[in-house]
Amino acid sequence: MMKIGLNSFHGLQACKHGKGFTLIEILVTMFILAIGLLGLAGLTTEGMKNNQGAYLRTQASILAYDMVDRIRANKDQAAGYQGFSTVGAATKLPSCVSSTSGCTAADRVTADLVEWTRQVQGVGSGVAMLPGGQGRIMFDGTGLIYTITIQWQETGREGDAGEVVAGDNSYTVRFTL
Repeated sequence: MMKIGLNSFHGLQACKHGKGFTLIEILVTMFILAIGLLGLAGLTTEGMKNNQGAYLRTQASILAYDMVDRIRANKDQAAGYQGFSTVGAATKLPSCVSSTSGCTAADRVTADLVEWTRQVQGVGSGVAMLPGGQGRIMFDGTGLIYTITIQWQETGREGDAGEVVAGDNSYTVRFTL
């Protein structure tokens, strides 16, 4: 037979009373878990907004440098590109684009501007690269500097101190020929 000493008996009783969690402990744990999950959801949402903003800035960069390359490729007709805006611009491709003889250098300016407008506005593809996209080409004759600006509509986001970040929906490239 096995003898149970007095110390062993008190140990069994202490173990009996210390089993399991109380309802209060479970509720506190659930509350802490819920707060953590809400914080994680907020971080995920903010991360998705930032990723979308980065995607749109990348698209704007691609569109701006596309026009830079078009102007540089048709350097002799560069003056024809200045002062252009995609707002209200024609989106019908000129006939020289589909012609087997191609476009003259002067016609290429029109074709480039129409193709660029179609890309910025998403005409013909069914998907706009930039929501509410607008493009503008300016020329500063004193410094011989071309400025290409792309703007789009983007959901506002807050900065670190809660202020609304403004001007985050514009991309500008300056270059000379």
